[in-house]
Amino acid sequence: MKLARFSPPTAATLLLGLTTVIGPGAVDSYAASDVPLPIAHFAHMVVDAPHGHLFISGGSGTDGILVTDLDGGNPTLIGGEPGATGLALSDDGSALYAALPDQDAIAAISTESLTESARYGTGAGTRPDSLAVAGGTLWFGYGTAGAGGIGSVDGTGTVTLRQDSGSWPAPPMLATTPTPSGVLAAAVQTGDTSAVVTYRAEGGALTRQAAKALPVPGLSDFAVTADGQHLAVSSWERPSDNRYRTSDLAVDGRFAMPVGATAVAVDPDGTVAGGAGPYGFEAFPETGEGYYHEYYFDDPLRLAPDGLAWAPDGSRLYAVGVDASGGAPTLQTARDPETAWVRLYGSSTTTPLAPGEPYTFRAGFDSPLSLSADQPMIPGTVRITRYDDADPDGLLIPDPTSTPGHTPSDFFGSYYVVGTAPATGSLSFRVDYSGDGHYAPASRTFDIPVAKYAPTIALTAPSAANRAAAMTITGRLTWPHAHVTTGAVHVVKTDQGHPSGYAVGTVPVAADGGFAFHDTPQVGGANTYAFTYDGGTSYLPVTASAKVQVSRATASLSVATDAKSYHSGATVKVTAHLGTTYNSRVVTLYAQPAGASRTQLKSGKVDAQGNLVAYYRISRNTVFSAAFAGDYRYAPRTVSTGATVTPTVRTQMQWPTGTTRIGTTTYQVFYKSEVNMGFNLLVTPRQSGGHMTVYLEHYYSGAWHQVTAQDCGAVYSDGWYGYVRALKLFTSNDHYRIRGHYTPPANGAQTGSVWSQWTYLTVHPG
Repeated sequence: MKLARFSPPTAATLLLGLTTVIGPGAVDSYAASDVPLPIAHFAHMVVDAPHGHLFISGGSGTDGILVTDLDGGNPTLIGGEPGATGLALSDDGSALYAALPDQDAIAAISTESLTESARYGTGAGTRPDSLAVAGGTLWFGYGTAGAGGIGSVDGTGTVTLRQDSGSWPAPPMLATTPTPSGVLAAAVQTGDTSAVVTYRAEGGALTRQAAKALPVPGLSDFAVTADGQHLAVSSWERPSDNRYRTSDLAVDGRFAMPVGATAVAVDPDGTVAGGAGPYGFEAFPETGEGYYHEYYFDDPLRLAPDGLAWAPDGSRLYAVGVDASGGAPTLQTARDPETAWVRLYGSSTTTPLAPGEPYTFRAGFDSPLSLSADQPMIPGTVRITRYDDADPDGLLIPDPTSTPGHTPSDFFGSYYVVGTAPATGSLSFRVDYSGDGHYAPASRTFDIPVAKYAPTIALTAPSAANRAAAMTITGRLTWPHAHVTTGAVHVVKTDQGHPSGYAVGTVPVAADGGFAFHDTPQVGGANTYAFTYDGGTSYLPVTASAKVQVSRATASLSVATDAKSYHSGATVKVTAHLGTTYNSRVVTLYAQPAGASRTQLKSGKVDAQGNLVAYYRISRNTVFSAAFAGDYRYAPRTVSTGATVTPTVRTQMQWPTGTTRIGTTTYQVFYKSEVNMGFNLLVTPRQSGGHMTVYLEHYYSGAWHQVTAQDCGAVYSDGWYGYVRALKLFTSNDHYRIRGHYTPPANGAQTGSVWSQWTYLTVHPG
């Protein structure tokens, strides 16, 4: 069963230290050089390691085959090979075969002399393309769109067409094992699938093993595994890690990585190389999980079709990149491609260790190549060396403890050591990993910060307490990891009696960081307690505070005016009275007229009777308040009272003809011929929004009776209000009286309400 491996970012969140350090010489082994190739286009590439050559064809429009050394240098051209495409080496490596589709021929070129030794015509219109040597015979795919086949060239140079009894809708691509064998495979794209046939090649003849349409759209390349048992089929449109069995083309397990992009190649030891996105390629084991290394071209280059080839010993992987038009071929050589990088991570925290503090240092690993199911941890040896002031040249940890790998945080296993931070100076660890098998060596030094730092402090205090009653405040210091018990907590208290604060005690710190402080506060109000941990010998100081509201008695306080209602302009006497207090006798008097802000009238100590008196000229409704600021034992308090301004209402009759005395009362005289009676009222002081109600009463049967009431008439802006009534509505020679009632506005009233006096009238006929 495969274990799932996690990417470096996942591991990094669990093991601190993201810098990769690769062992000496490893950087060069991973380097991939980019060499521009002196050809316009790329078609195919083979590696002739014994003779130190790379053979590279350019396809249609070229006139020869490019030859370089194994580093891509010293380019030469084998001329006279127009339009060369597919390339293959003979089993003994003495001959290079090149397909010449424009010539309907295949050329044989000596790998010693780099000259053409033979040319085999394949027949008019055959256009040979893909080549493979299997079972001692050279095989070639040929044909054009709509018709294709497989042909052969035997040791005598005899060309035979239609070696496969089936039909092909296009020239088939051919593939065989990276070392001589009798396995041959052919494939061609057929819409959303790929037609694939496997053969046994013996004695110059092909025997079909399996034929099947595989669910592979966008077929760009395919390869036979080193043992000849499986196919790796490359598709950029639908990458897949399926291994297809050559015996029946059924899916038989998975490759370690999906086979994507435009090229795939197999090393003789079984390692697979395939595309890693459009701009790169990677090498990975046939089975297992993960990969050895990824390589990338610089934009705009991308991996070319058929653009991968292995050195026979697996020491190098060659790749050709081209631009979007297929031009600007560039060779990239990956050295040591079957060794996976290893990154080292060291567990610690960014918070420094305190001097003398115990620690655990853990070294872990990450790599793109996963462990196999039978590996409990990464193979190889690990050396951990500690450096500090006592051992500046390093002290090798003899037997670091190992922990087998587990998911999800420590897949490759880890090593750890325990110790105590030095009293002074720095602390660091060097981790050296030897590497083993496909894992590269790695080294890294981890600096562990050692310094005084401040823990965090949390307090638990009551929000309120009674004066002169015992109370307790508890606290706890918290460190991010194990700590040394050292230091004490000092308490400073601030209250009304000590605004600058004063020391009230020192409390010890328990091993778990806890502490407690007891107090019996004598001063009421806000009592603030500042707790400062001094850090002892190993930590920095830290301070926190708690505020407790201590209860106070309620002082007796009152405020009164010498009347409740005044006319505008009158002088109001305001008296505040303060009862028993502790150490303050100061009272402040305020006045707040309606619609205006509050102003201070007077502030000072009350007299021997507890009184403070102020005077105020009133012009509108006013609220008077007295404020006691509080003292050590009595709480602040404010009380208030209101005084009302009573407005003046003046009345005026309109259009009377005279007056008459009836008994002791003067009556206004009207005649019905005058049509209307008018009654005006003037309110002072004026205030917008007030209303007037006029009441008219009729005297009969020995009593006054209300005739009408005109409600809520708005007073004019100049303070006047006018009332008119038709005289014909009055009974001749009877007695009447009229008056008004002023109501201030519901909101923002500056005065109280008021009645006018009665005005008496009588109406004569005529």
